Amino acid sequence: MKYLVIAALVSFNLTTQAQYKAQLTKPEKNDIENKIQHRFSINEAADTADIIWYEDFANGLNGNNSSTDPTWTTGGDDGEIWIKDYNGSNGQYAGSTPYTLDSESASNGWMIFDGDSSNLGVPQSNFADRMGTLTSPYIDLSNDSNVTLSFQHAYRWCCFFAHELIVSINNGSGWENDTSFVLNTFGSVNELAPTSLVEIIISDVAALKDSVRIRFDWGNNEETASHYFWMIDDVKIIKTKPYSSNILSSFNILPSEIGSTSYRVMPIEQISNTYYQFGGMFNNTGYNTLDSMRVYAEIDSAIYNSQSNGYSVLSSDTDTLYVNDGFTPEDTGTYICNIFGIDDNNNTATDTLRQRFEVSEFIYARDNGNNANTFGINAINDEGTYQIGNVFNIYETATIHSVKLRLDSRTGSNASGKIYINKIDPIANNANFQQGVEFLTEFPIPNLGDHTGDWVDFIIPPFQANAGDILLVTLYAKYTGMADDTVFISTSGLNPFPGESRLQDIDGVSENSAPLRWFYTGTSPCLRLNFDPNVQGINVSIEENDKNYVLQVFPNPNNGSFRVQFNSKQSANSQLSIKDVIGRTIFSEKINSVGIYSKDYNFSHLKKGLYFINLKQGDESEVSQSIIVK
Repeated sequence: MKYLVIAALVSFNLTTQAQYKAQLTKPEKNDIENKIQHRFSINEAADTADIIWYEDFANGLNGNNSSTDPTWTTGGDDGEIWIKDYNGSNGQYAGSTPYTLDSESASNGWMIFDGDSSNLGVPQSNFADRMGTLTSPYIDLSNDSNVTLSFQHAYRWCCFFAHELIVSINNGSGWENDTSFVLNTFGSVNELAPTSLVEIIISDVAALKDSVRIRFDWGNNEETASHYFWMIDDVKIIKTKPYSSNILSSFNILPSEIGSTSYRVMPIEQISNTYYQFGGMFNNTGYNTLDSMRVYAEIDSAIYNSQSNGYSVLSSDTDTLYVNDGFTPEDTGTYICNIFGIDDNNNTATDTLRQRFEVSEFIYARDNGNNANTFGINAINDEGTYQIGNVFNIYETATIHSVKLRLDSRTGSNASGKIYINKIDPIANNANFQQGVEFLTEFPIPNLGDHTGDWVDFIIPPFQANAGDILLVTLYAKYTGMADDTVFISTSGLNPFPGESRLQDIDGVSENSAPLRWFYTGTSPCLRLNFDPNVQGINVSIEENDKNYVLQVFPNPNNGSFRVQFNSKQSANSQLSIKDVIGRTIFSEKINSVGIYSKDYNFSHLKKGLYFINLKQGDESEVSQSIIVK
């Protein structure tokens, strides 16, 4: 897996870094609506910022700016890849409709560093890694004491986790002393970051200087550009406003014992027992402190409005704010929440970012496959044995009837795998992530290569997930070295928080890895849970006539704590017993249950060894399952 993109798990919770707000009395709806309307008047009344210097790349590298010599220069091993562009990347991963920059002067073209196109016609395994810089001419700011760098850009990058897109400011003292800013802090590997406006106050380094230069650097002296692109346009030096702010990103999160988490699709039964919390990350791009910045969230279709408390944000600082009131949908459907910021003194208002999410009848998903025309891929077993999947919080006890997968058409005809259901212990996970994932059970899928290119439900024996469970459901595939057996799972959508999707390197073959090590993944694999009891699909584990009862014990082996689950459709009279190796009954329990029975037992006092769980249901034959206490 040469281009496997993984980041080691770390203890992280975005809300601990943010000023997470306590619940307050819900504000009056009319007050919020007045603020929303006033936001538009602020933006409409704002004067255009005084532009000191401007480049729209109408003349490409020749420059279209006011410098004495307006020429831009390129550098680095692959600087010639910086070219003027009108139609986006033309590389092999651009798709049938390449992404184009939606900038202010897009009609005049823009600059692009197209690492993907530079490897056109070359197999991915032989892609050359690139690096290169784009540098402005000298800019005279000797008469300007408050200055901001502004530009619009879009990027997509692969396949190095530590990749950096850098903008550097040289005040005339030499590049070795430059001040640099990382631009892809909020992005993720292999994820498109759409056109966005960047504003950086550079007064400390550039104000009152007569020979300032700006440098855009793909990779920061590291050859990390092999796939995709970076597009830049409308580079400006403007007079810093007294009051100004940007919204950098927005969030919709749900409570979780392992940190912040988000979902793109939630079953109505699950979301009905919890709530969405909305927030945004804001940057103060003015030179004054914003005394009372607030985030606002509104959903027109649900008549929902909420806001945060007001908090001070210093000049150039970034802060994350969350609204005070959670949102619990009452119906299925697609929801769009508008998220923006306003300060109480009405000096500034941000643009609006939108969070789109769905409430379904039965489907639980992290991936963005419902809104995607193209999908990424992750090879699971091309160089080693891996499992990859998504974390799902269970807020209401419910039965999983299938795991829904989307496999890429490149999956080999001899490919096979297993669906693993793991459980996350939040205490162990937060203390040491490698101890926090516990294997529960598996369901083999022998013919994965027959089910590619579209979503497929793989029906498992009904599995009851209890309220409070945190499940990690994965697709496992073993490395064999044989031809045409590689499993490629589709991926779609950015994970806004670490730990939402995870991968285990079972053989320990990846760089900086070790056997059985767990990692975060930046994008969501297309693996979903389906709670529909009438689901149609591929039966992966048991024959229809064996579904009357299935005795499952997990995890197994265990430390004396385990879950027992079985499905009884005919009899409400069951007898469950546990015996040791010489046949002595150490536990017995009568169970009156029709349907799925699931219960956690704690026998941690038992000595290590082999035991047997026996289940007798009515007149049916007794079923026995061995368990190992270690």
